[in-house]
Amino acid sequence: SEELVYPAEHGVTEEMNDASLNKTVVEPLNQRNLGIFKDFLHNQRKGCFPPIKVVHDEKIGFSVEALAAIPRHTLIAEYVGEVITTERSGETSSDSLMTLLDTGSPKTSLIIDPTRAGNFARFLSGINNRCCASRRKANVRARRFVMDGKCRVAFFTSKKD
Repeated sequence: SEELVYPAEHGVTEEMNDASLNKTVVEPLNQRNLGIFKDFLHNQRKGCFPPIKVVHDEKIGFSVEALAAIPRHTLIAEYVGEVITTERSGETSSDSLMTLLDTGSPKTSLIIDPTRAGNFARFLSGINNRCCASRRKANVRARRFVMDGKCRVAFFTSKKD
């Protein structure tokens, strides 16, 4: 999937993703970057994706490799999947959960679980690793932002090509 999914069986609705409820301010993208993000979504719907491939390694599992040089600060993915509450996070075996909205309450804070409805972004190395050494090695950075009053998460390259 290339969109956030709000499964009714988990009791989560799109209306719960209200950026104004986040404990801290989640900044909107500036006009230029918002335009870039909207163009990215449009291109994605047309089947245009960044030059990457998902690979499997026996030792580390799945990861993503660039097929060509990608300039620093390039938007490469939106993190998508099923939106669930933090309270329900114990019901998944996923090691790729991503915070979407932090209200301070497990009943209303939202996370993205890409297990059944995610895209390649779940395989980007180190995205959920809070270890400083791993974060320094990561080739991408996550950015939570607000668009149309909803929180979203996008990934940008962080290393020089």
